[in-house]
Amino acid sequence: MFRLLAVFMILMTGAPALAQFGSGDPMVDARLVSDRRAVEPGETFHLALHQTITPGWHTYWRNPGDSGEPTHLDLSLPDGWRAGDMIWPAPHSYDLGPLTNYGYSAEVTLPVAVTVPSNAAPGPLTITAFATWLVCEDICIPEEADVAITLDVGGSVTDPAGEALIAQALEQAPVRDDGVRAGLDGDSNGLVLTLSGPRFADAALSDLTFYPYESGVIDHAADQSLVHEGEELRLDLTAGYLSRNGVDQARSGVLVYTAQRGDVWTEEAVEITARNGLRVNDLSAAAPASVTPTSGADGQRAPAPQSISFLQAAGLALLGGLILNLMPCVFPVLSMKALTLVEKRGAEKSEARTLGLVFAAGVIGTFLALGGLLLILRVAGLPALWGMQLQAPLVVAGLATLLFLIGLNFMGAFEIGTSLQSVGSGVKDSGRKGAFLTGVLAVFVAAPCLAPFMTGALAFALTQPALASLTIFAFLGVGLAFPFVLVSFSPGLLALLPKPGPWMTRFRQILAFPMFATAIWLVWVLTAQLGPNGALWLMLALLAASFTVWALGLSGLAGRATALVGVVLTLGALSVTARMEPVSQTIQGQSEWAVWSESAVMDAQAAGRPVFVDFTAAWCVTCQVNKLGALSEGSVKAAFAEHDVALFRADFTNQDPEIAAALARHGSAGVPLYLMYPANSGAPEVLPPLLTGGLVIQSVNEAVQ
Repeated sequence: MFRLLAVFMILMTGAPALAQFGSGDPMVDARLVSDRRAVEPGETFHLALHQTITPGWHTYWRNPGDSGEPTHLDLSLPDGWRAGDMIWPAPHSYDLGPLTNYGYSAEVTLPVAVTVPSNAAPGPLTITAFATWLVCEDICIPEEADVAITLDVGGSVTDPAGEALIAQALEQAPVRDDGVRAGLDGDSNGLVLTLSGPRFADAALSDLTFYPYESGVIDHAADQSLVHEGEELRLDLTAGYLSRNGVDQARSGVLVYTAQRGDVWTEEAVEITARNGLRVNDLSAAAPASVTPTSGADGQRAPAPQSISFLQAAGLALLGGLILNLMPCVFPVLSMKALTLVEKRGAEKSEARTLGLVFAAGVIGTFLALGGLLLILRVAGLPALWGMQLQAPLVVAGLATLLFLIGLNFMGAFEIGTSLQSVGSGVKDSGRKGAFLTGVLAVFVAAPCLAPFMTGALAFALTQPALASLTIFAFLGVGLAFPFVLVSFSPGLLALLPKPGPWMTRFRQILAFPMFATAIWLVWVLTAQLGPNGALWLMLALLAASFTVWALGLSGLAGRATALVGVVLTLGALSVTARMEPVSQTIQGQSEWAVWSESAVMDAQAAGRPVFVDFTAAWCVTCQVNKLGALSEGSVKAAFAEHDVALFRADFTNQDPEIAAALARHGSAGVPLYLMYPANSGAPEVLPPLLTGGLVIQSVNEAVQ
């Protein structure tokens, strides 16, 4: 049975490969170079990662564009040595279908300034570094390398080969020209980047492109149209998701163009910081902006101004994981944990602690696996959203079948491992396997619920480097597993549990009903995804699973063969759900709710109406609780009607790139998300995941003021 459950877990987690972790020759040859063979104490020199890239492939700039991941270099320097930020040469654009990426082909050198301490000891010194990058053609391959270089500390000696590479990279890097003034203004109807400065006055310009440091400021794939008048430039752009509601802060980036000065055409790059709200006729009066760039020193996209710190995100993740234990979607797994706690009442203390840790390992390991999958999706340029596994009908059908089988097991239709009568004599290895799988299942069932505090932590995690992101996911797992582990390590709490006895058989049977209830809910989710035909095939899978359970009770070779037929029929019925096309999402029986779209929201605001948007999904239990609770209260409906609130529902039950992009724009890692737009115009208020009637009414009143 353990092997059968493992097969179900593989089915639920299987997905097409999104990136190739290459087993052959690397696509990029990376090495560490220096402009010095020997350095003297107190001087500043440059180290650089030099990449030779296979023809047709490219690596990525600090802002990779619509997809990708920038190169990272982690230098290991002796005490007292200081490294600056990576210096990025001006990038080029690479189009792949509807996407546009920013990066480098053929070869690129990425310098870092290093300062030698004045008391550096003389003699040879080896500097090591760990580099990671993503290289793409039609597929993308994450690669990494340990690189090193040996220098002498003493008198300064130039390395001609390294110096030539680094000098070329520094020449290609953007310059900062204090004479350039820039402004950025507009909204979803269009952005205008305006610039002025002497460097534009005496040159003919062509191929001018703006590369922002932060993804989402502009539509990377859209055309950029230039108007050049004297010292003033106007670049017409298309807004990205960060600018569709207006430009609310200064944005930095690089302006790359070809300039004719005399008879010579040269490529130039200048770093600019565009102040928000300025137009070309305002530039002459505006002082140059002094704003910290919107990208971190390591080239990773920095959080928005309202973002939280890593420690805050870790704390929120821990608290969110704790609260997940109280969410309705986790109740069936709480039933399984309750049964395990009762069984452990008669076990040795050391075994109880071991089972607690094994359960925690299952929880934390699964959170890390889901986090890693989200990071792979982010690298591949696909939406990385929490709870996305239940957008796959095969996962929904597999979970429903698994929970149905667990319910049958609790009812006594078949046994897994040691019987309850053996609890008093010790917990066997099968108990540890069961504890681990219970932890895995807890995360899969809990994932669709965005508990309070989790939204901010997950949104933060999905914008950070891999190590920081996975740490946040680990804290979620610690929070979810902590109560169970606490009881496992607290003999006093275990002593409060009733002693094992015949009553446990009845208790176990009662716990089967939450499993069946959750399976019914998942059947409803699959119906919303695939329609009645999807529900029919899932019912056939449950029938075949029941047949398999019955066949397991038969003796001899005929019984085993019959059970194998049942397994094949079950897997066959489940596989059909993976090949079915999703049905279109409609709002049925709810005439006051309209199907969401960005244009519909804008039209309603333009008509002077406040707008309430419900981002929801059938698999999100928290969403359903809010629909049956706060959003169904008579006082809330009356407030909506009184103030003529336009109600829109964005159904994320099946994959929808527009909804995924909207969730990302508003800093949400998944559903539910509730937005209250003010009448006429303005940015929306983001409501918490768990609604109350009073909270919704208050937001409506504020929207019409």
